[in-house]
Order: sequence, then C-alpha cells, then structure tokens
Amino acid sequence: MSKKIVIVPVFCESHLIKYQIPNIIDTINPDYIIYNEGMFPSGPESNTNVSANFLDEYTLDGKRGFDFNELKLIIEKAQEKHKDTKIILNEMSFPKDMHHAPMCYYRACSNFEDLEIKIEEGDLIYPLEGDVFHHENSKQIIEKTSNELVPNSGFRSTWIDFFETPYYTEKFTQSRPKRRKICIKFGTYNFYKNVLLNFQTQTYDMLRLANLTTYHYSCWRPGKFKQLRYDQLNRDSSYWINFEKGMKLITKSKDSKQDIAIRPNLPFWNDQRWVTYIDIDHPKHIKDHPNYKQFV
Repeated sequence: MSKKIVIVPVFCESHLIKYQIPNIIDTINPDYIIYNEGMFPSGPESNTNVSANFLDEYTLDGKRGFDFNELKLIIEKAQEKHKDTKIILNEMSFPKDMHHAPMCYYRACSNFEDLEIKIEEGDLIYPLEGDVFHHENSKQIIEKTSNELVPNSGFRSTWIDFFETPYYTEKFTQSRPKRRKICIKFGTYNFYKNVLLNFQTQTYDMLRLANLTTYHYSCWRPGKFKQLRYDQLNRDSSYWINFEKGMKLITKSKDSKQDIAIRPNLPFWNDQRWVTYIDIDHPKHIKDHPNYKQFV
C-alpha cells in the first residue's frame, strides 16, 4: 500500500510549525511528517551573509536554529497527540560547500533512506515549506487530486502570500497568480529531483494545476523571526527599511483597505510595488498565531 509522506526543510520556523502540524494532519492525513531542521550553508537564496555574528545571533551551534529546543518540545507534544502519524524531527546537515539553495532543498526532501523510510513507486510525497497551510475544507480536494495521479506526476496549487496580517497580499498576483508544487506521486528520483530543483524559479509546468489554494505565511514573522528573515535575504539596507515601513502601514490599514507600497523603489505603474487588501477565510489552525490574533 502506498504511503503519504510530508517532508519539510525548516530553519527557525517553530512559531508556524506549532500550528502547521495539525493543519497537515487535518488536510493531508499523512503516514509521516518529516521536519529536516538545519540552515542551508548560504541561506534560502544562496546569498546570505553567513558571518560569525549571524551564526551567533540565529543558531545554537552554527546549524540548528535559535528556536530548536522549542521546536523539539512542539514535535514531542504533537507526536503524543497524533499517534497515527509518525512525526520526525531530524537534525539536517549539509556539506559546507553546498551553496546552491535548490540542491540543499532537494537534499532535505530526499533523505528518506537516512530515516529508514523506503520510498516505492506510487508513494505520495508532499515536499512542503514550513510556512504553508491549507484550509480545512480542502481535505477532499487534496485527497481526490492526489488519488488521480500516476507515478512521475504531481499537482500544484495557487499560492497567496500574506504580509504581516491576514488582509494583505501582493497586488501583482491578482493578475499573475503564483502556482507552486504541492504533491508528487513517486515514480523515479529523476522526475522527483527535476521538480524540486525549481525551488527558486518556482516554475512547475510539469505538474497539473489543482483547484486548491495554499496559504503562504512567508511574511508572518513575530519578533526575532522577522529580523532573521531580513538578514537571511540579501537586499540593500534601504530595501528593508522601506519594506518595514510598508509592514507598519499594513498593520494600520485594515479599515481603509488601501493599497500600500511595500517596495517604493519601484515605479507607480509596476504592480510589484504594491500589496493589496484581500478578504478571505483563513485555516482554523493559524488563527491562534500572533499575526492573526493581533489584527482580527
């Protein structure tokens, strides 16, 4: 009988994983959930300035995130509650010279043998990220679409990125939706690898498009987690100063519902400059997160 496996490379995402685990169980109901925790040597876009100060500030040992001990407790409590799903927290290591983020991502989504899990043709693999959720009403869509796959195929969904609150997303995605991978039915590692190496380009034309919305809380980062995101993504300092000004405006704009310039360096006509108001019901599991409770 085929297995369902969710596998997620993570680094400093305990504040979301706490809520993601029950969301995964309610929407996918997998046999395994694997969290491979560890920092990519050059960060998520291969260009982080991994200085001694960065490592001191954001890691426990140069590899594990500063929140790793909290994450261990979250996994232990989740395993006690959800006994029908095997939940694994693995301390992931990458070669120091592996500076290509897509290869790091693939490595952290394919280490099944290290965890004594035998992958077979027909297994359903969900290589996710630590900040994605699905609405609880999506369970039947996910199950039906997964069951329709054949080996060496998969499906993608439409992703909505949320900024600071439940109400704002990038304006350009209204006309050019983001569509990213969700599930692959295993056939060969060649196909699986080919899909996952699109980690940065996010082009998944080889996968069918499901009638599914993925909630991406990439910019829900309370406290120190937010500063880590800024320091991980190598941008000009003025970029983040202006970005943070936009984030503060977002927190004050629920009632006005006005568009906000999150990237004011771009011209007015460029819709990537703006975030726009959106009214959508969020998954029940995320509603205890501080970035939801604070603004609803």
